[in-house]
Amino acid sequence: MPVRQTPWAALRDLTVTTPWMDGTAASSAGPYMFSLTQFTPTRLTDLPQIWRASRALSDQLVRIDEAIGVTTYIRPAHHAQVGSLSIWTDPRGLNTFMTLPDHITIMNKYRTRGLPVRSATWWSHSLDPEAAVREGLHLLDTHDTQRVSTPKPAEADHAQSQD
Repeated sequence: MPVRQTPWAALRDLTVTTPWMDGTAASSAGPYMFSLTQFTPTRLTDLPQIWRASRALSDQLVRIDEAIGVTTYIRPAHHAQVGSLSIWTDPRGLNTFMTLPDHITIMNKYRTRGLPVRSATWWSHSLDPEAAVREGLHLLDTHDTQRVSTPKPAEADHAQSQD
């Protein structure tokens, strides 16, 4: 399991991630929709089961047509926050994932066993999962809301930035 940490960063910022898993749309061109989720369990004894469940869900996620890929993370010094980063070609893929029976079962099982699930979604033309985990965590760390979302950039904006 890779350990991702900015050089000289404080241990409180340590984030451990699983290896990146490519989805069926891994070779698709951008823009990409990023979705980072975060769950803070109340009981540390729930962590092993949550971690195993997230790995099983990752196996299902990568089979969805719009899936670019997924990684799972844990932040030990942040009350053992766990979550995932998934990247999509289209919001339909994320919606498909959220309605999978196994996803619904797991969410219902753990929903009352921690703080509310938080999420960040944003779009980018850059496909860098490691940087995206940092970006998503930064979005959640700097906003007090349960959900943080930024709109999809217009193609004209991307064309201008290429000049």
